[in-house]
Amino acid sequence: MPKLCMWFYNPQSDASGIVNKLVSRLDPPYCHCELQFQDGAACSIYMGSKVALKTRTFSSNHYDAVVLECEKPAYDRMRQTAQALADREVGFSTLRMTASLVWLPTALPEDTTFCSELCADVLQSGGLLVPSLDTAKVTPSGLHRLVSERQALVPAAPPQPTRSVAIGFRV
Repeated sequence: MPKLCMWFYNPQSDASGIVNKLVSRLDPPYCHCELQFQDGAACSIYMGSKVALKTRTFSSNHYDAVVLECEKPAYDRMRQTAQALADREVGFSTLRMTASLVWLPTALPEDTTFCSELCADVLQSGGLLVPSLDTAKVTPSGLHRLVSERQALVPAAPPQPTRSVAIGFRV
């Protein structure tokens, strides 16, 4: 059965990154997440960027992993969804991210996203999250709670010895 790995960044011991720490304090403990496919490609978005699929390692001690198993058709749908969002160059929205943290009712631009909404949308496309879930209200920590409830009993790959940076914005 194919496996996906959800990576969650905890900035608690990060010496900088005020925005990261603020996000994690509003809904502890995480401020960022990414979804990684079996070939190492991670689906992600950072402040000021667009959705991307790029091969990377998650070697920082700041990341926690949740491994999810799924059927091959579901895996393929999620990979196609991630690729389509990257191909469409969906951009990051600070407004969408903020609204998820403080539950503000607002008209949100549909051609933008943020990390946990992106990951939740991809997981939803493969049937790993219920269709009725409003992914625009899912925080990184909220997504961790959701996927941990259905976590497969498969250990995550051990961290690589190199360090990686979690989020492309720091204040």
